[in-house]
Amino acid sequence: MIIKLKDEINRALDFNKSATDLFNKINQKNESDFTMDFDGVIFISMSFAQAYYASKKKSNKNISEINLSDDVKPMMELVEKQLMH
Repeated sequence: MIIKLKDEINRALDFNKSATDLFNKINQKNESDFTMDFDGVIFISMSFAQAYYASKKKSNKNISEINLSDDVKPMMELVEKQLMH
């Protein structure tokens, strides 16, 4: 299942609660594979990225990311290295 984050949340991902709420919805679904589509996302805060990866780590779903822009990718990579290892 592909989730377009700009439609599901916003073009600016800035609240950690938004990430937590997103994963609460995902974890209630029957599907096991999710692709987070970052197309159109223009900003991501460190707090959103931290909540995203913390929630991803706790989830039993298979979650991948696509279409990370040059504005979003560095923050996601930084936080992923901190939290996923």
